[in-house]
Amino acid sequence: MMVRKPKQQRAKVTVDTIIQAGFIAVSQSGIHGATTRQIAEISGIGVGSLYEYFENKEAIYQAMNQHFVNDIVDMLRKLTPNLVRLNLHDVVELLLNSFSDLLRKDGGIYLKYVRYSRYSPLIETALMEFAMRYAMHNPKFLRLENMATINYICITGGIFSVIRHLSTPTPNVTFDQLLEGLSRMTTSYFDAEFARLDQVEKPGH
Repeated sequence: MMVRKPKQQRAKVTVDTIIQAGFIAVSQSGIHGATTRQIAEISGIGVGSLYEYFENKEAIYQAMNQHFVNDIVDMLRKLTPNLVRLNLHDVVELLLNSFSDLLRKDGGIYLKYVRYSRYSPLIETALMEFAMRYAMHNPKFLRLENMATINYICITGGIFSVIRHLSTPTPNVTFDQLLEGLSRMTTSYFDAEFARLDQVEKPGH
């Protein structure tokens, strides 16, 4: 756990520096190989100063995971006003492109860390919020009682596909081909659901 929460700006900068150093250390040595001494050296502070804020390496990892989750949630919420105005195909492409950019920023430290990250309910909540806002702006989706579930499955499936693609040295398809395939797959899934509802709602059924 964090020993003390930073209140002054200088302390907040120090904590952020330690967290960023944690990502760099993990990218260099892996989650098990990284050490507090390595993180302190990358941060440019002494180990004693590091322990003023974090009890141990695990506490740094918890802060790193929260930082990563917060960036994903912030990305989704910032994109939502634009996403709700797009067709489903373009929604998937923009969302996954933005996620790819997030993973690759700062030399790809998130991409090297993501295999160790822990899934957070905050991401699920943000996805559900987006699904409901998209449905409110696109009323036809309100017909789908399981719209949030379908949306969650498609988006999280796409996210894991992007992670795997970016983590593969020589993928068999280009990133653009991956996005196009995922966008078509998602659109086809929803089209099939609408077709099923149309069949059920026909007179005589």
